[in-house]
Amino acid sequence: MQEKKEEIKIPVFDFDPTRVIIYGGGGLSKMIIEAVRVLGTYQIEGIVDDSMRKGTDVIGSPVLGGADILPQLYARGIRMAVNSVGGIGDFQVRLNVFHTLAKAGFICPAIAHPTAHIDPSAQLAPGVLVLAQSYVSGNAQVGMGTLINNSVVVSHDNVIGTCVNLSPGVMLAGDVIIDDCAQLGMNVNVNIGVHIGKYARIASGATIKGDVPQGERIYTGMTYPPRDLHKPRTV
Repeated sequence: MQEKKEEIKIPVFDFDPTRVIIYGGGGLSKMIIEAVRVLGTYQIEGIVDDSMRKGTDVIGSPVLGGADILPQLYARGIRMAVNSVGGIGDFQVRLNVFHTLAKAGFICPAIAHPTAHIDPSAQLAPGVLVLAQSYVSGNAQVGMGTLINNSVVVSHDNVIGTCVNLSPGVMLAGDVIIDDCAQLGMNVNVNIGVHIGKYARIASGATIKGDVPQGERIYTGMTYPPRDLHKPRTV
């Protein structure tokens, strides 16, 4: 007589790791939506935005509601979220979204556009976004929630803090340290070994040749530190 096999019990999970929401429906969100789509790992459930009318179409994804809908989405088995609020000019706006998502139980994966290159020894923390044509080099460390926009170079051994914003075209040489919540505008160039302090704001086109103190503001096209016009130049 054939022995009866015990019925296999299959575990049931209460969430779907492939479904994701996008928090924020502004201009940056369109780039993030397309990055998630071409990545192919996640299916976008919709957009969460406190200032947009429910049902609004954002390049093919509907606005589901504001932050108050997060518990309902969680109950439907959605746990993954992407923060597409850039917060340029005010890092706190982007940081607040991460707090809102974490409090509601959502996880923010690191997202890298397929045309970006991340070296195997580089480390991306949760919530990091790396957009098209960017490069994160060997042994670089990128902190939670940092936004690496299009065509950015993060060179070897860089240490990038939490919620840093690197705008399109930023070029970081090796061994650069950027502390939490600093913001770099488009086409900023940073020399090797430079340390940029917390909350620093560096406007587009600036060239950074020396350490930048915490909270320093550097304006468009400046070279920092500025050359002392009264000091003789050395050849």
